[in-house]
Amino acid sequence: MVKWALRQKVLWIVRESGPCSASDVCTVLRKDREISLNAVQTVLNRLVQEGLLVRGGERRHYHYTALPGEDVVRERAAQAAVDLLSQSGDSGLAHFLDTIGTLDPKVIEQLERLLQERRQGRGEGEPTASS
Repeated sequence: MVKWALRQKVLWIVRESGPCSASDVCTVLRKDREISLNAVQTVLNRLVQEGLLVRGGERRHYHYTALPGEDVVRERAAQAAVDLLSQSGDSGLAHFLDTIGTLDPKVIEQLERLLQERRQGRGEGEPTASS
């Protein structure tokens, strides 16, 4: 679970920061934990191989940018939600909330805002994503 959390945190940092170097990512991570630049570079390279990040620049001066586009994000999120709920139900949902709260506590507030918007939309007869 620790490796997965590091991977998600690195991806989150790159998405939030925009194009950044391995050393930029390492600096942010070191606010919360002790980590080597080599470990960060390894995670970044794996994310590039998975198609979640794009690497630009030249050797020793690479910068990383988050991918993918909105359609791919929507598809992956939908598949992850189906997998999570069909395999683990409420327990999986609780662990999901714990994990996103650990990655970035502000995400819980964003989730609450999105849920409120969806509830208001349903009350007014607007279609939802499942409609």
